[in-house]
Amino acid sequence: MHIFRLPEKPFWGAAACLLALSACAPFKHTPPAAVMTDAASLNLPSRPVLIPPEWWRQLNDDALNRLIETTLAQSPDLTAAAARLRQAQAGSGLAASQNGVQAALSADGVGLYHESVSNPNSLSERIFGNSVHYANVQLKGQWAWDLWGEHKSELAAALGKERALAYEIAQTRLLLAQAVTAQYFQLQTLSAQQALLRERIAIKQQQEKLLRDRIRAGLLPPSQLFPVQNAQRQFAAAIRDLDEKAALIRHALAALSGQAPYALNHWQPKPSAAVPAAPVAALSADMLGKRADLAAQREAVLSRGHLVRAAEAKFYPNIRIRALIGRSALEIGDLPSMQSWAAGLLPSITLPIFTSGALQANLSVKQAEYDEQVARYNKSVYQALKEAADALSQYESAREAAALQQQTLRLAQRQQAAAADRVKAGVETRLAVLTAQDEVVQVRSRILQAQLQQKVAWAALNTAFGGGFGQPE
Repeated sequence: MHIFRLPEKPFWGAAACLLALSACAPFKHTPPAAVMTDAASLNLPSRPVLIPPEWWRQLNDDALNRLIETTLAQSPDLTAAAARLRQAQAGSGLAASQNGVQAALSADGVGLYHESVSNPNSLSERIFGNSVHYANVQLKGQWAWDLWGEHKSELAAALGKERALAYEIAQTRLLLAQAVTAQYFQLQTLSAQQALLRERIAIKQQQEKLLRDRIRAGLLPPSQLFPVQNAQRQFAAAIRDLDEKAALIRHALAALSGQAPYALNHWQPKPSAAVPAAPVAALSADMLGKRADLAAQREAVLSRGHLVRAAEAKFYPNIRIRALIGRSALEIGDLPSMQSWAAGLLPSITLPIFTSGALQANLSVKQAEYDEQVARYNKSVYQALKEAADALSQYESAREAAALQQQTLRLAQRQQAAAADRVKAGVETRLAVLTAQDEVVQVRSRILQAQLQQKVAWAALNTAFGGGFGQPE
């Protein structure tokens, strides 16, 4: 029986001496070219941002809620994002496997029958006879000592990428909800505008009837009918245009929700409700921690930083231990024999003394990628602040426009009431009342447009301030 022993002189002592006497490959550490923008550098006040995760449910609109649920369940964008996340999770598992022991079992054998015709007493025949058999079974393993944290940094980078993709999914869900909500608001407004156009057509029809009576009485020339008739045709054409716009919006909603283009042809939104109050009144430093896209960018920056540290670790000695144990024999039947055992232990140290600049080039690439990612994060911060400021301005502008139109509506209604009083007093014809009524409908149409802008800005505000995304741990 063969017994295999390690050398009596300690291997680890020799390895420690070798490491102490050996210097790592020289490298140049370049300081970061950019620094991440933080809340303090922006001089913004710190105010809590309290937006519910499903902010659209504040509208209490079941039709909208169901449409968003369908979109989030069937959207191809989310399916693709989830696939990218699974890829990142697999990458994290691959990086984690580098810290463990790698083992493999192999077995092979050869069986060969031969007959020497030219020389029956050949050497091979005297040794092996007329057949040759060989069998080998080995269990091999290796383990790398992550002394400088290379694999640890690579794992941290992979996990950071995984978290970044998870946050990107949250941002995709938020943007889909905003897009569906904005399209829904437009569809509501188109439906209401069509109803107002039908009211105006009815008013023009009443005006036409009164004008015809006056024309027949010889009080007016027939040409007085032309403007009224032309207005009815224009309103009918406008209704058809709104039908086309509504169809396009339905097609867009179907595409967002992962449905066929005509799936929502007969679907109708609920009547438009009141405009919600703005969720926030001013920019706040807290919003930087409430946006999923910024959280994803932060994780990407941290991931790049870990890759820089992994690249630096490559300059230091690498220690790897390989071992094997197995059996080999010229006859398969001899494998169980103790004499067929074989074992080995092979420690190795790799010293990157000279690499022709390859390690430094790799480190420079990782440092440049880190700087690029920091710049992207800073750009995302400024873009996020711009989006929030734009949404606030649009909301306030639309709110003021709606308030002015409400004042105009009250004046138009007073004019209509005054015209009705004059008709009762016999000093005015009913045509004046219909004209004043048409003006009221026109003002209501402008109010609908201002309210649409206010609602779209409300959805943009909820999105710009994070849409209820929580501060990542």
